[in-house]
Amino acid sequence: MTSPVFPRLGAGCGAVFAIVLFAASGSGSHAYLAPRAIAGSAAIVVAIPFVVYLCSLLRSAEEGTGWLSGTALAAGVSGIALKLASEFPALALHRAHVADGTRLHEVFEEMAGGATVLSLYPLAVFCAATAIVVLRSGVLPRWLGAGAALTAAALAVNGCFLEASFVPALLLFMLWTLLASVHLLRTSGLAQATVAEARATVAA
Repeated sequence: MTSPVFPRLGAGCGAVFAIVLFAASGSGSHAYLAPRAIAGSAAIVVAIPFVVYLCSLLRSAEEGTGWLSGTALAAGVSGIALKLASEFPALALHRAHVADGTRLHEVFEEMAGGATVLSLYPLAVFCAATAIVVLRSGVLPRWLGAGAALTAAALAVNGCFLEASFVPALLLFMLWTLLASVHLLRTSGLAQATVAEARATVAA
């Protein structure tokens, strides 16, 4: 029998990602602080186990024969990797002691913003694939499936504004992740039964 600790761990990583990253990001206008940067980067990395756990449920619901769960996994990890890469310029500026207001400082800040905007595209694909599987199979509640579809659309639209310095769709993605994580934490003991029902639905 599989220990229930590991499903709960994977599910809980989503809540840690959303809460810690939101707290670490703040308004986005604060000065660089190493503890806050470490917390933010760690929160982004923690999102990977959540994505993998969620996609394992999607794959089980597809009975291993579908490609949408694989698409969600690849897109989710790619989006998280790009978001993690957006932390690099701030770290480089801090390590090199580049003065604020200089042209070099501005270039590196724009690199960080650009990486964040680019991360919206694979995250949109992740949410869209998740939404399709959820709405078809019922492996998660329909409201989470509809929320994933809405989030996918918001991410795609926000990603069209390449020069945007504000990414509200990323906040929506964090909110959806938090809600999905809390739901999975509450129902982790019923996960196998839900997946079995979802398989029957897809097969029908």
